[in-house]
This record gives sequence, structure tokens and C-alpha cells, in this order.
Amino acid sequence: MTIKSCPVQPPAWSKQQLRKLFLDCDGDGDGLLTKEEIKKAFRNLGAVIPGYRAWEGLKRADANKDGCVSHDELDALIDYADKLQYTSGTN
Repeated sequence: MTIKSCPVQPPAWSKQQLRKLFLDCDGDGDGLLTKEEIKKAFRNLGAVIPGYRAWEGLKRADANKDGCVSHDELDALIDYADKLQYTSGTN
């Protein structure tokens, strides 16, 4: 009888790790995340369609509708990414 082992799923990114990732993608350091910067973050997370994830994340997080995610809006973007359960094994 052969016993097959189940693959171990790597842990999901923590909210703290997601925060750091998004902040690191603020390329110009202006404290605002553009759609392109959010797209880069989702690409780094291993998203299959990072452009869609950026659009959806921006739609959910951009409370003042200025087209960017500010530090005040960042928690909503992190909550969205956290629900998607990216793991270090998906990059």
C-alpha cells in the first residue's frame, strides 16, 4: 500500500507583508498608489491577471475617487488582497 503525501500549502501573505509590498511599489514615493503601481504589486504577488486585480482593488479602495489609493485608503486595498489569499508559492 502506497501512501501519498499531500502537498503543503505555503502560508498566505500576512496583512503586514501586503502593506509592505504595496508601499514598496510606490515608485515615486508620493504616498499615492496609481493603478500601474497597484498592478505591479499584484504581479509581484503572482496574480494571473494583475491588471484586473489592480482595477478591482482600486475600485474597492479609492474612496475619494481620485484614481489613486492614499495611505488613508490603503487598508481597503490590503483587505481585498488578503481575501485573495496569495501565498509565497504563487510568485
